Amino acid sequence: MTKNVLTILIIFLQLFVNAQEIVRQDSYYNVKKGIYETKSLVGEMITIKTPVIAPQTKFIEDKKTAFIKIETDSIALFNKINDQGNNKPIGVLKKTSIIQIDTIFYREIYKDTTKEWAITFNVWYSIRINDKQYYTDYQIHDFLAYKIRIEELEQYFLLIAQSTGFDYHYDVGYPNKFFVMILDNNKETFFTSHIFDYNYADEFLIQELDYITLEIENEGLTFTIHGALDKFIGKWTGKELIID
Repeated sequence: MTKNVLTILIIFLQLFVNAQEIVRQDSYYNVKKGIYETKSLVGEMITIKTPVIAPQTKFIEDKKTAFIKIETDSIALFNKINDQGNNKPIGVLKKTSIIQIDTIFYREIYKDTTKEWAITFNVWYSIRINDKQYYTDYQIHDFLAYKIRIEELEQYFLLIAQSTGFDYHYDVGYPNKFFVMILDNNKETFFTSHIFDYNYADEFLIQELDYITLEIENEGLTFTIHGALDKFIGKWTGKELIID
């Protein structure tokens, strides 16, 4: 196949901008002293009797579509907001899942005054997995950085990131925690990578300065993320992801 080099200057597109409802408490920015504990990660809430929730593997072309990335921890899901930790989970998610976000609830910001800078957030999501509703305070991956169909492989390549935010902004800017998801020809999940050991180190992808390059050839697709301090190179062969 003739070698094609695609150099694409893009700004990260937030999947759910103006797509889901935002509920922000009036007192949200009245920062409280203390630490918020993410209830979806509290191990004591998950027992051997907690039902396992099957991940959604079908990618839906919808502005509400996002991702819950599971690395090592299981994620407890609830039937309502449970920031007080009084309710048991209705299920546990053990594998990375495609999701749809219906509502984001910005509730509280906490600052640990015993440290120089330590901020935690009480933010909840109303989500759907396989069209069933759940609630979680586990931070989602909300940016689809790039999506392309690889015609020769009959696959879709997705580069996904999380808005890690800054200061008192929970999910504004600083895309990071990148990973790759590959879909088959029917847009079902075929492969999911681990989160890359890479720091993009910039607030946004600035169109004039930062870019992603894709190189498609017989051996597969090579992608490069050009960050503020460093770049990340990966290659998808059709069966495996090779990190340079």
